[in-house]
Amino acid sequence: MAPHARNLGASAALVGIVVAAYSITNLFGNLGAGFVLDRWGRRGPIILGLATTALAVLSYAFVQSPEQLLVARAIHGLGAAALTPGAFSIIGDWVASDQRGRAMGLAGAMIAIPAMIGPPAAGVLRDAWGADSVFFLDAVVLAVTLLAFAAVTRQLPSKASRSGAPGDAREVALPMGRLMLSANATLFAVTVGVGVLVAHLPLVLESQGESAARSGYSFAVFALVAILVMASPVGGASDRFGRFVPLLVGLVGVAGGLAVLGVAESYGAIAAGMAVFGLGYGLVFPAATALVTEAAGPGRRGRAFGIFYAVYSLGVAIGSAGSGRLSGLYEDSLGPPFFVAAAVVLVAVPIVGVIRRLPGAR
Repeated sequence: MAPHARNLGASAALVGIVVAAYSITNLFGNLGAGFVLDRWGRRGPIILGLATTALAVLSYAFVQSPEQLLVARAIHGLGAAALTPGAFSIIGDWVASDQRGRAMGLAGAMIAIPAMIGPPAAGVLRDAWGADSVFFLDAVVLAVTLLAFAAVTRQLPSKASRSGAPGDAREVALPMGRLMLSANATLFAVTVGVGVLVAHLPLVLESQGESAARSGYSFAVFALVAILVMASPVGGASDRFGRFVPLLVGLVGVAGGLAVLGVAESYGAIAAGMAVFGLGYGLVFPAATALVTEAAGPGRRGRAFGIFYAVYSLGVAIGSAGSGRLSGLYEDSLGPPFFVAAAVVLVAVPIVGVIRRLPGAR
């Protein structure tokens, strides 16, 4: 998206805004989607979201200016708002509490697999046939997914059972207690880093003369390491050792990966930084999503995940827009966006550590 916006004539600052536009509208959409998912069930909002997302992605191929691309990104973010909260609410509804870390790790791996395949494939397609080919293929994949999801979820209940899965924690009045606070603080810090990677790293690689495909390969390294962590027994570590230990270790890993990227001067060093980032992310994601599942009962789980992914969008938006601003201020240096993101992640470590020491923390 960043190179596509640049090719349409966007400045460095506008590139960051275009990339962040999805996350900004997705943030507000997530908050509203949580209520919709709890009120009207998981299936309908997900189907509507898939349809809107497919059309929005298709529109990327037809925009003629950065401003039009900005509008398309905003619609995309709004349309996709119910997808991830709805999917993870379904998992939370049906998985026992002592298996949620493992289940969320496997779900995270299923997100990371296309994240590994997509960027290099997009880079190859863009180099060969232009960016429009990427958007056409993505729209087709989304349309097929819509049909498949609609077919296999016909028997899904219209609403989640309030009794929940075996071992479900009691439902709290609002999904913003201690567990949600720790999960959201961790997620915000990590996704600031994700936003910097998405908006800034492709431009860094282009400035070094690397192709779009090579840029995609660097993201594939991050995704591959995250997959290996989340799909392995390590992904269920929070079921055995508690949620907070993987959160803290993962945060340190994410910060370390960003710091490596800030000083990297070769493609190999960039790949190493992305690998360390992926290791930290693979530890954080299963533990954080399991905390969200336990923060609220099934009748409020949609709202809990809506808040969680609104925080995700907020972090990515701030990271994306902030990296564009820092790039404009420090045109002679490529490191500041990575260093600032690493500092944000490190600040979250003592915050989560303090929450861990609260009575009843696990």
